[in-house]
Amino acid sequence: MKKFLAALLVFVASVLASSSAHAIVDVDARYWFSSLDAKVKATSGGVIGTDIDLANDLGLDDKKNFLEGRVTLELGSHKLRYGFMPLKWDGSKTITQTITFGGQTYSASTLVDSELNLDYHRLAYEYDIIDVLSNRLGVIFEVKYLNGEARLKSSAIDEVQKINAPIPTVGLSAQVGLPFLASVGGEVTGIGIGKQAYLFDAEAAINIKPAPFVVISGGYRIMKLHLEKNDDKGDLTIKGPFLNLRADF
Repeated sequence: MKKFLAALLVFVASVLASSSAHAIVDVDARYWFSSLDAKVKATSGGVIGTDIDLANDLGLDDKKNFLEGRVTLELGSHKLRYGFMPLKWDGSKTITQTITFGGQTYSASTLVDSELNLDYHRLAYEYDIIDVLSNRLGVIFEVKYLNGEARLKSSAIDEVQKINAPIPTVGLSAQVGLPFLASVGGEVTGIGIGKQAYLFDAEAAINIKPAPFVVISGGYRIMKLHLEKNDDKGDLTIKGPFLNLRADF
């Protein structure tokens, strides 16, 4: 994974260095009104974990809003982008069934506090095959990195399972110009590795340009992640509308 990331950075740096186009820096601030559907199964020491629905079984708050920041360097048809979004959900519930998580067993009628924390990093290179006026079609090569932990805590047990998932993905980006300085566009990136893992992150939006260096967008986004190894499993779906403000420098 480190070799892939290093190769991507070297390739992008060489492309940008050889380009004579004028550089533009875009800064995006996004507010995502999201809902979560998440299930986990954590096995440890030969003790098979329980399939846990984080919202229904543990009372995790599945309606949360998040801020995301993105910075994009544009050189003609070439773009280099970094995005970061911290994700956090928590909840508390007296469980109605016995749950095994990470080798630890929480008995029914136990009050359990739960947390799911993820830092979502994205480093992408995009090349626009078509870039005419406000119409654009591009290919994306992106490394996504999810880093965090899932935690279940009772008065007697405090179990934490680490999450560390660097995932290289590919995708497409498109935009179609409309009258009155508006456009519609979107992108999708992802990868699948059989039953073991898949991830995709897709969005579509309407964009309005009220001033020369400002773009306001509203749209919808869905992100799905599945990881499975032996008796460990995780399924995560985050979806919902978003608002985005972009400034060009």
